[in-house]
Amino acid sequence: MTRLRGQRILITGASTGVGLAAVERFAREGADLALVARGETALAQAAAVAREHGVAAHVLPADIADRRAATAAVEAACDALGGLDAVVSNAAAVSFGHFLEVAPDDFDRAVAVTFTGAVNVIRAALPALRESSGVVVATSSIMARMPLPAFSSYAASKHALRGFLATLAIEEREQRSGVRVAMVSPGPVDTPIYARATSATGLRPAVLPDAYHPGEVADALVDAVLAPRHERIVGAESWLAERLYRHARPAGELLLVFVDRWFRTGTIPADVPGALWEPAAAARTSGRLPGRAGGDVRALAVNLAGAAARVVRTAPALLRPVPEHRGPSRSDAAARISSAT
Repeated sequence: MTRLRGQRILITGASTGVGLAAVERFAREGADLALVARGETALAQAAAVAREHGVAAHVLPADIADRRAATAAVEAACDALGGLDAVVSNAAAVSFGHFLEVAPDDFDRAVAVTFTGAVNVIRAALPALRESSGVVVATSSIMARMPLPAFSSYAASKHALRGFLATLAIEEREQRSGVRVAMVSPGPVDTPIYARATSATGLRPAVLPDAYHPGEVADALVDAVLAPRHERIVGAESWLAERLYRHARPAGELLLVFVDRWFRTGTIPADVPGALWEPAAAARTSGRLPGRAGGDVRALAVNLAGAAARVVRTAPALLRPVPEHRGPSRSDAAARISSAT
């Protein structure tokens, strides 16, 4: 199928995870692409994936947390593609640890990449999207509707992004610009974002017990460009968890306490300085989590059985409060910035 033949689409966070899966899906649908991420090598590999489907794919390395860099990338995309019909905002990065454990610069950087970066790109792209009556589609998260312990900066960023996009949709409607705004909100997804998280504890978060394949979210992003609507939630479990938190708050909060403790049972040393300060070295879709397709009941059962076994092994840690501490990755801001440049 080539339902998007001739469409000009910019994708941020295009070198890994959902962004990389989206590159393949949009290219398969015939769209010409401008790909934005920090790592030039990984981005070139993503472009090669797109070109296998016979479409144009322009590599635009940029740190979108930098407003000038984001604006320059959008302008280059418009020049290369002759305009824009859609922006797929997907870039995100996380800092793992409780709020007071996370270095302030790490917290601010996570917000800058995940929220401010999206704002920078959309601000720069909006004039071109008004010319084409185009679409803004963002990869949001079910955590834009509920908390995520140990990832406060990420949850805050997704809440902010959801509020921003909802407001933008109303403003564009009032201006009769023709620009439509849509969000795709998945639960856990098998991407490298957790394994590459900048960690305040010195350890990676424990592997999630169940996650969707990135292609499931990428398919929803394609659908959102073709038929924009306010929000698509990916995954029945995500929908149920959000309803539990909204309508049975004590039970929802108790569940999230155990989610926090689960994350802290990880034993693998974290990458330093982590994804906040270091771009991906290679294009990679999966984070090697127990991933599955939507509706795959057998895979779900296998994943839950594995999770149950881990619960048994880590029961003592899951039954006591999480001790807060400073991990070896909590270096000063100057050292982090130096290692990233």
